[in-house]
Amino acid sequence: MIVAVDYGDARCGLAIGEKLARKIMTVEKKKVISEISRIPFINCFVVGLPLSMSGRYSQQTFKAIEFAEKLNRRFKKRVYLIDERLTSSIFKNRENIDGLCAAEIFEKFVFSKMKFHEIIPPIKVSDNLVNELNNMAGNILIVGLSDTRLVCKRRCIVLQEEPYYAYLFYKLGCHVERYADQLENFAPFDIIVAGKMCDKLKAYLKPEGKLLCL
Repeated sequence: MIVAVDYGDARCGLAIGEKLARKIMTVEKKKVISEISRIPFINCFVVGLPLSMSGRYSQQTFKAIEFAEKLNRRFKKRVYLIDERLTSSIFKNRENIDGLCAAEIFEKFVFSKMKFHEIIPPIKVSDNLVNELNNMAGNILIVGLSDTRLVCKRRCIVLQEEPYYAYLFYKLGCHVERYADQLENFAPFDIIVAGKMCDKLKAYLKPEGKLLCL
């Protein structure tokens, strides 16, 4: 059974089924976990990802990811995230809008070729790298990496396309972006640690800064 969730601050929409959403409903947020607990034979969850219209992360994005993480921990099932932009506008002024949005998320997951993301553990870097960064001062840009130990209690900017990893850095107080064209607003950096784009990132480094490419 697939359970699709349209997460909201007050209410959540649920759509439940296998290849088709056979049941849709709207549930108060405080009751949604207990309602989900009654659903038999859950195979996975898919949670709508409320990005801004430009595709950037927002506070609402991270609230939805926090809820997705809670589902993963509570039910020990795979949890996927899928872009839900424009979903609510389709059903504007309709009854049971949250449930209908969840049904749309369900259909996107099952039938469309849209990219979706999974809640999976971060990939650790070496302890030696973490120790090296602990001995370095200055602001840091972290690109395409998911190990939050890289933050090392300093001002950090993170470029991360995977929403769950972005959320983990956000929880630590980092500013997180999805697109590289936003980096110039925060440059220059004392330290850049990157798993990709190393040549392009040199433009954002201070003259005396350090670029670490993994």
